[in-house]
Amino acid sequence: MPENRTARPRTVRPYVLARFFAVSTFQAAEDPTLIPIFREVVGNINFPIILTDNAGIPRAWKHIEVPPEAVPDSVLQRAAVTGIIPPAVKRIQETAAKLDRRHGPIKIQRLGGPDVLGLVHYGEPSLVAQLRWVPYIEFGVVLMLFVLGFVGFRAIMAGEQRSLWAALAKETAHQLGTPLSSLLGWSAHLREAAAGADRSPERLEAIASEIDIDLDRLNKVASRFGQLGSVPALKEGDLTEVVAGAVSYFRRRVPHLGREVEIVEHYEPIPRVAFHRELVEWVVESLIRNAIDAADKPRGVIEVGLSWRSGRHEVELSVKDNGRGMTPAERRRAFAPGFSTKRRGWGLGLALARRVVHEYHHGRISIVESVPGQGTTVAVVLPQAPSPNPGSA
Repeated sequence: MPENRTARPRTVRPYVLARFFAVSTFQAAEDPTLIPIFREVVGNINFPIILTDNAGIPRAWKHIEVPPEAVPDSVLQRAAVTGIIPPAVKRIQETAAKLDRRHGPIKIQRLGGPDVLGLVHYGEPSLVAQLRWVPYIEFGVVLMLFVLGFVGFRAIMAGEQRSLWAALAKETAHQLGTPLSSLLGWSAHLREAAAGADRSPERLEAIASEIDIDLDRLNKVASRFGQLGSVPALKEGDLTEVVAGAVSYFRRRVPHLGREVEIVEHYEPIPRVAFHRELVEWVVESLIRNAIDAADKPRGVIEVGLSWRSGRHEVELSVKDNGRGMTPAERRRAFAPGFSTKRRGWGLGLALARRVVHEYHHGRISIVESVPGQGTTVAVVLPQAPSPNPGSA
């Protein structure tokens, strides 16, 4: 049986029913046994369908804007005889043309004969037409979610950058606080010495030396922040000297900070370590300063120690205090930027110390122990400097 083929893929169910409609139309009209079957099938059609004769006059239709009862058979017969097309019939023809643009019409032929008796024009169920938009809707939703996610990500990144810059500025002020407080103290001592009877050059020289130390620390603070933007060069050196120097600095300045804290040192013989002096000094001073700030007892005790792990070829620096301690939840967030247990802390000291130890020195920093009300122990582990002679132990 000839048929009109188009390049568009047909919807299987409407196409099959339309073919059945086209084949069985005239058989059902002539064979009483097929009439009930034909009516049952046509009654279950849920898509637009129009049957036209060779002159293009609609003879039957369903599921279009014009209901079948709106156009009597007499009007259709008169249109076929006179050629005058009423508006309602013209609307049906326009609908048929619209359906043909999506699916080519199917010819109605009598079995055993080549003559074409009419055409079946059909469309798709409304649900299928709606489902055609589903991929576009899904794409639009995914695109909208992507745009919202991107905007949200940019907003989060911008917020984090603002927080980071604010925290960095506050940490700078925090780092400058110790030498500035010390300088104010030495300035008061200098005025007392100048106004009092004891104006010995030795005392004035001692005060001037301490002032020089604090001024040197101010220069170190500025240099340390400059080192964060680049990869520093590591050099072998004596880590004990650096740690002892930081302890000595804070021991002389604890009274100016308004704290009664004793710093105890335990140093074991250790090999040389490759490190950046200014950045490691910063880490040590940050740990000691945190221990001083954590002091909440009449007499605080801070233990600073260096030990050698021969089995792993590592040097461990430990700073232990008997201060307020941390809860398990606080320990998990201790190294997160912006988190601090101090009332006036900025939450960047441990975060920067972790970056210096992990990224620049390939070491480790961790909270070994912390009990609320009893104190905290922080450990920094650095690898031993490689031996210049590969064959040596």
